[in-house]
Amino acid sequence: MKDVVAAEWLKLRTMRSTWAVWSGAAASTLIGLVILVIHVGSYDRAPLEERAAFESADPAVLVMPVVAFFIGCLGALAITTEFSTGSIASSLVAVPQRRMLLAAKAVVVTCVAFACGVLFAGLSQVAAMLILGDRPAPLNPWVHWWDAVPSAAGTAVTTLATGLVALGFGAVLRSAAATVAVIGALTLVVPMFAHVLPEPVHLWVASVLIPNLAPQIAGAESAYLLSPTAATAVLAFYVVVALGAASLGFSHRDS
Repeated sequence: MKDVVAAEWLKLRTMRSTWAVWSGAAASTLIGLVILVIHVGSYDRAPLEERAAFESADPAVLVMPVVAFFIGCLGALAITTEFSTGSIASSLVAVPQRRMLLAAKAVVVTCVAFACGVLFAGLSQVAAMLILGDRPAPLNPWVHWWDAVPSAAGTAVTTLATGLVALGFGAVLRSAAATVAVIGALTLVVPMFAHVLPEPVHLWVASVLIPNLAPQIAGAESAYLLSPTAATAVLAFYVVVALGAASLGFSHRDS
């Protein structure tokens, strides 16, 4: 298993698309921070009576959903590129145990996705605290710097889950384009449209979407409905269903 994991890591880090995805995640982080600077500037120019209505400048909302989308793309590419190039046949010759091969890919995606989640969440939180300075709530979501740690941890966990869900969908769909479309819908499109649903339906729908699970897992104050335990269970359900379907499909379908 150790050798299979090492081989999968070698595959992932030597693909040009991997570096393109990491660059996209970094660029989206910078763009999100620029938007945060603009948001803070608008707050500074606003009259005192309007400042209370400003939304929180939390990078977990502005930055991390897009980062999670890019890490999801990485999880999808970990397996769809082999289907698109036909190299999956060579991989199966080297590792005939299909579930071992899929497990090795899951180990690599887990490590990379979690590392990226921690890196980008941590950097964006530190940058946000420097930008916000001593501005008060509701613009500043943290009283002390350590108040940002649960939020960063929650987004790192949901980023990791997004990568694994994408890996599972990639094994089932066997198409990078289709898998990226599904992950884009889960992380970016559906969360936006969920809020236009009538009450209280939109809260129930929004509460179980992957990007919105981060503050609930962290136990942060939010409008969503799940406890940390329930939010963690929902996130685990996404991963188990995606990887379970991948395991069944990968084991019983032709390569």
